[in-house]
Amino acid sequence: MGRVTVTGRTLAGVAAAVRLARVGHEVTLVESPGEGAALRAQLGATLGFPAPWRDLFKKSGRPTAGALGLHGLDLVPDPEGPPTDRAAVWYADVEAHGEPVATAWRDLVDAADDAWQSVRPLGVEAELTPDAVARAALSPRRSLADVAATLPHPDLAHRVRRLADDHRVAPDSAPAWLVSRLSVERTFGRWRLVDAAGTPQPASALVDVLDDRLAERGVRVVATDPGDAQAHVQTRDPGVRWRRPPRWGRRGTFTAQLLARPSLRDPAGPGRFHASASSPAGPEPWAQLLSGALAAYAVHEHLTGEDIRPTNKSLAR
Repeated sequence: MGRVTVTGRTLAGVAAAVRLARVGHEVTLVESPGEGAALRAQLGATLGFPAPWRDLFKKSGRPTAGALGLHGLDLVPDPEGPPTDRAAVWYADVEAHGEPVATAWRDLVDAADDAWQSVRPLGVEAELTPDAVARAALSPRRSLADVAATLPHPDLAHRVRRLADDHRVAPDSAPAWLVSRLSVERTFGRWRLVDAAGTPQPASALVDVLDDRLAERGVRVVATDPGDAQAHVQTRDPGVRWRRPPRWGRRGTFTAQLLARPSLRDPAGPGRFHASASSPAGPEPWAQLLSGALAAYAVHEHLTGEDIRPTNKSLAR
């Protein structure tokens, strides 16, 4: 096995560190002041797409139920939030806006299912490659604002436009394929932590669970890079954001911007890898966990020649 340095106490950084330590590597996590607080601030009241969290705990040691149980916590479907499943949303929209509006939203999210299947191989479940982007046939210029403009009610348009908020950009600077997040929400729902009495707890409590996992796996947390690693994973966000494509030409299209995002294998040299909120998977907490997982697989293969990627990449509830 090898010595690995992970720079950044981020979700991607912790995910990569504990996975690599679990398979026998000597892992050092370099933390800067304030990174722990910033990590907590990313996690609000609820969580979407719990499968990456469950996979992280399972692949790094104690499964989710046991890890949360040590803190008196459980992860359950959010009983207080708005409906997310297909039928419940349909009936709520019929009651609020009428059947034509409800039908328009249902059809959009049905189409978002296809968008999700297209983007999953693009840095979410597998390393991004130009061939994968070409096969996905993503719209190079269509934005979330363009999608919102096709909808028959301002409430529906608002639901689409808000997807840009997670990427901290304007809707006309966010690619249309981010409607895939509507499919994720409908398929996997919204989840929240509760204590033993069933009282809701902030999702930021998961940071304490992750801290335990770092300690259990023997990850050394330091303030300065020791400089003796055989592989290095940079997980601090360089702040890459989507921008509105030009009207003409191939440069700067959404697909070109996707390919220009920091790659998993850092071109600075062999043994250097990147996983952050600017990675192709996206900045959502679950997406950062998946970017960290891909980095762990790539580092392990680089150091040992062994491929530990899961053979079944279907992410289930």
